[in-house]
Amino acid sequence: MDKYYRRNQILALVSRDRITTQAELRRKLAQRGIRVTQATVSRDLEKLGLAKTRTGYTLVTAGPAPEAQPEASLVLKEFLREVKLAANLVVIKTHPGNAHTVAVALERQDWPEVVGAVAGDDTVLIATQKATDAARTRRKIMQMLAR
Repeated sequence: MDKYYRRNQILALVSRDRITTQAELRRKLAQRGIRVTQATVSRDLEKLGLAKTRTGYTLVTAGPAPEAQPEASLVLKEFLREVKLAANLVVIKTHPGNAHTVAVALERQDWPEVVGAVAGDDTVLIATQKATDAARTRRKIMQMLAR
Protein backbone atom coordinates (compact mmCIF):
# COMPACT_ATOMS: atom_id res chain seq x y z
CA MET A 1 0.00 0.00 0.00
CA ASP A 2 1.37 3.38 -1.03
CA LYS A 3 2.05 5.72 1.91
CA TYR A 4 0.58 8.71 0.06
CA TYR A 5 -2.66 6.84 -0.56
CA ARG A 6 -2.76 5.76 3.10
CA ARG A 7 -2.12 9.29 4.31
CA ASN A 8 -4.83 10.68 2.06
CA GLN A 9 -7.22 8.11 3.51
CA ILE A 10 -6.25 9.23 7.03
CA LEU A 11 -6.96 12.86 6.13
CA ALA A 12 -10.33 11.88 4.67
CA LEU A 13 -11.28 9.87 7.75
CA VAL A 14 -10.21 12.57 10.21
CA SER A 15 -12.03 15.29 8.30
CA ARG A 16 -15.24 13.24 8.08
CA ASP A 17 -15.35 11.39 11.42
CA ARG A 18 -14.47 12.20 14.99
CA ILE A 19 -11.50 9.90 15.66
CA THR A 20 -10.15 10.02 19.18
CA THR A 21 -7.57 7.20 19.30
CA GLN A 22 -4.96 5.64 17.05
CA ALA A 23 -6.63 2.25 17.58
CA GLU A 24 -9.90 3.66 16.24
CA LEU A 25 -8.07 5.10 13.24
CA ARG A 26 -6.40 1.73 12.58
CA ARG A 27 -9.82 0.02 12.67
CA LYS A 28 -11.29 2.51 10.19
CA LEU A 29 -8.29 2.10 7.90
CA ALA A 30 -8.66 -1.68 8.11
CA GLN A 31 -12.30 -1.31 7.01
CA ARG A 32 -10.89 0.34 3.88
CA GLY A 33 -8.45 -2.53 3.36
CA ILE A 34 -5.43 -0.72 4.80
CA ARG A 35 -3.70 -2.70 7.54
CA VAL A 36 -1.01 -0.78 9.44
CA THR A 37 0.81 -0.90 12.74
CA GLN A 38 0.38 1.61 15.53
CA ALA A 39 3.90 2.92 14.86
CA THR A 40 3.04 3.60 11.21
CA VAL A 41 -0.17 5.42 12.17
CA SER A 42 1.78 7.49 14.69
CA ARG A 43 4.37 8.48 12.05
CA ASP A 44 1.63 9.30 9.53
CA LEU A 45 -0.22 11.51 12.00
CA GLU A 46 2.98 13.43 12.69
CA LYS A 47 3.89 13.83 9.01
CA LEU A 48 0.37 15.00 8.20
CA GLY A 49 0.44 17.63 10.93
CA LEU A 50 -2.47 16.08 12.83
CA ALA A 51 -2.67 16.54 16.59
CA LYS A 52 -4.88 14.91 19.20
CA THR A 53 -7.33 17.26 20.87
CA ARG A 54 -10.23 16.70 23.30
CA THR A 55 -12.57 16.29 20.34
CA GLY A 56 -10.28 13.98 18.33
CA TYR A 57 -7.49 14.32 15.81
CA THR A 58 -7.35 17.61 13.95
CA LEU A 59 -5.06 19.35 11.49
CA VAL A 60 -2.67 21.73 13.21
CA THR A 61 -2.62 25.02 11.28
CA ALA A 62 0.80 26.21 12.45
CA GLY A 63 3.99 24.62 11.20
CA PRO A 64 4.87 22.88 7.95
CA ALA A 65 2.21 21.86 5.46
CA PRO A 66 0.91 18.28 5.60
CA GLU A 67 2.89 15.73 3.60
CA ALA A 68 0.06 13.84 1.95
CA GLN A 69 1.03 14.22 -1.70
CA PRO A 70 4.29 13.24 -3.37
CA GLU A 71 6.48 15.90 -4.95
CA ALA A 72 5.34 16.84 -8.45
CA SER A 73 8.78 16.01 -9.85
CA LEU A 74 8.47 12.47 -8.48
CA VAL A 75 5.02 12.04 -10.05
CA LEU A 76 6.30 13.32 -13.40
CA LYS A 77 9.33 11.04 -13.38
CA GLU A 78 7.10 8.08 -12.60
CA PHE A 79 4.26 8.60 -15.09
CA LEU A 80 5.25 11.07 -17.82
CA ARG A 81 5.95 9.74 -21.31
CA GLU A 82 5.96 12.81 -23.55
CA VAL A 83 5.43 16.60 -23.43
CA LYS A 84 4.43 18.54 -26.58
CA LEU A 85 3.28 22.04 -27.42
CA ALA A 86 0.16 22.83 -29.46
CA ALA A 87 -0.43 26.58 -29.74
CA ASN A 88 -1.39 27.70 -26.20
CA LEU A 89 -1.67 24.10 -24.92
CA VAL A 90 0.82 21.76 -23.34
CA VAL A 91 -0.05 18.17 -24.24
CA ILE A 92 1.25 15.59 -21.80
CA LYS A 93 1.14 11.87 -22.51
CA THR A 94 1.26 9.51 -19.52
CA HIS A 95 1.01 5.80 -18.97
CA PRO A 96 -2.63 4.63 -19.15
CA GLY A 97 -4.63 5.53 -16.05
CA ASN A 98 -2.15 8.11 -14.73
CA ALA A 99 -3.19 11.36 -16.38
CA HIS A 100 -5.31 12.51 -13.42
CA THR A 101 -2.42 12.03 -10.98
CA VAL A 102 -0.12 14.09 -13.20
CA ALA A 103 -2.74 16.83 -13.67
CA VAL A 104 -3.30 17.15 -9.92
CA ALA A 105 0.45 17.31 -9.24
CA LEU A 106 0.90 20.04 -11.85
CA GLU A 107 -2.10 22.09 -10.72
CA ARG A 108 -0.65 22.14 -7.19
CA GLN A 109 2.28 24.09 -8.62
CA ASP A 110 -0.02 27.11 -8.97
CA TRP A 111 1.87 28.54 -11.95
CA PRO A 112 0.40 31.93 -12.94
CA GLU A 113 0.54 31.20 -16.68
CA VAL A 114 -1.60 28.06 -16.33
CA VAL A 115 -5.34 28.64 -16.79
CA GLY A 116 -6.27 25.02 -16.02
CA ALA A 117 -5.74 21.37 -16.83
CA VAL A 118 -7.97 18.62 -18.16
CA ALA A 119 -7.06 14.95 -17.72
CA GLY A 120 -8.22 11.94 -19.66
CA ASP A 121 -6.92 8.41 -19.23
CA ASP A 122 -3.43 8.93 -20.64
CA THR A 123 -3.40 12.57 -21.73
CA VAL A 124 -3.33 15.88 -19.87
CA LEU A 125 -4.08 19.17 -21.61
CA ILE A 126 -2.75 22.25 -19.87
CA ALA A 127 -4.32 25.47 -21.12
CA THR A 128 -2.46 28.79 -21.03
CA GLN A 129 -3.34 32.26 -22.32
CA LYS A 130 -0.59 32.45 -24.96
CA ALA A 131 1.78 30.18 -26.85
CA THR A 132 4.71 31.75 -24.98
CA ASP A 133 3.06 30.76 -21.69
CA ALA A 134 2.71 27.20 -22.94
CA ALA A 135 6.40 27.13 -23.88
CA ARG A 136 7.33 28.46 -20.42
CA THR A 137 5.15 25.81 -18.77
CA ARG A 138 6.74 23.04 -20.85
CA ARG A 139 10.21 24.28 -19.83
CA LYS A 140 9.21 24.19 -16.16
CA ILE A 141 7.96 20.62 -16.55
CA MET A 142 11.18 19.56 -18.27
CA GLN A 143 13.21 21.19 -15.48
CA MET A 144 11.23 19.20 -12.91
CA LEU A 145 12.16 16.01 -14.76
CA ALA A 146 15.85 16.96 -14.61
CA ARG A 147 15.87 17.29 -10.80
